[in-house]
Amino acid sequence: MTIFTAFPLRAVALCAASLFVLPAGFAQSANTSPAPAAGANSTKTAAEKDADQMRRWSVYWGWNRSVYSNSDIHFTGVDHDFTLKGVGATDIQTDATWANVFAIYLRPSEITIPQTNMRVAYQWDADTSIALNLDHMKYVVGQGQSVPISGQILGVAQSGNQVIGENWLNYEHTDGLNIVSLELEKQRPVDWFGDSRTARVFALAGVGILVPKTNVTMHMINQVRNDQFHVAGYSVGVGAGFEKDFLKNFFFRSAYKFGYVNMPDVLTSSRGDKASQNFTYNELLIAAGLRF
Repeated sequence: MTIFTAFPLRAVALCAASLFVLPAGFAQSANTSPAPAAGANSTKTAAEKDADQMRRWSVYWGWNRSVYSNSDIHFTGVDHDFTLKGVGATDIQTDATWANVFAIYLRPSEITIPQTNMRVAYQWDADTSIALNLDHMKYVVGQGQSVPISGQILGVAQSGNQVIGENWLNYEHTDGLNIVSLELEKQRPVDWFGDSRTARVFALAGVGILVPKTNVTMHMINQVRNDQFHVAGYSVGVGAGFEKDFLKNFFFRSAYKFGYVNMPDVLTSSRGDKASQNFTYNELLIAAGLRF
C-alpha cells in the first residue's frame, strides 16, 4: 500500500491529513463568586486563545511530492559547450509502503532519505508568521528521452536530437534539490471543526537559495561522477494550505507550493565544469509539528 502518489503536472491540489476532533471536557472549579456574563466569558476565552498563539515558535517535519516543468540545460567546460533543450525530469520519492514507513520514514538514521520538509517558524501575531524552511526535493533527468542539442563536444559541432541514455549522460539533483527559504505566512481561522482557533487556512510567499547536491556523470567526455553540495542559484515561490491543531501544542499541515528555480551555477565536475538551467515546480506536502 502506498501512502504518497504522484499528482498531475501543474495540478493545484490541497490535501489534508486525517484530523482529530478534540473532545471538550474541561472541569470547572467550584466557587461562590458570581459567574461572568456569557458574552464577556466568551470574549475573554477568545482573547486568551489568540494570545496563546502569539509570540510562539513552532517546528514541523514532513514529506513532499513534486513535479517540474521541462527546461533547457546549458553545459560548459574546457572541452564542451552545448545546450539540451526541453529536458524532462521527475522527482523520486521513496515508496511509502508500510515496511518503508518504519524502516526509512520514521527511522532516525534514514529519515532524510525521502523527499522531506523541515520548518522553524515564529508566530509574529495572531495571523502572521515568519519561517525558515528546507524543502528537500529530488530532480532526476529521465533516461531515454530524445531532445534537441546545439553547441560542441570535444570540438565536434552538435545539432539535431540527442538521446539521453545511461552511456551518454546522468544528471540528477538527488541529495537533493535543496531550497533553503525565508517565508512570510498570513493565516485566517476557519470554524470547520466548531472552534475557529484550532484550524486555519494560510497563504505564503518566500525567497531562498538553492544548495543542490548534483550527481552528474558525463560519459560523452569520459567525465566521472561528480557529487557535491554547491550554492547554485535562487528560488521564489508562493503557496497555500490548511493546518489543524490537536493535543493543544501539536498540529497537522498540508500545503501546495508553486515556485520558480534559477540555477546559473550548477557544479558538474571536480575540475569546475558548470551547467545552468531554470524551471518551475509544483510541490504538495504533508507535515506534523509542535508549538512551544
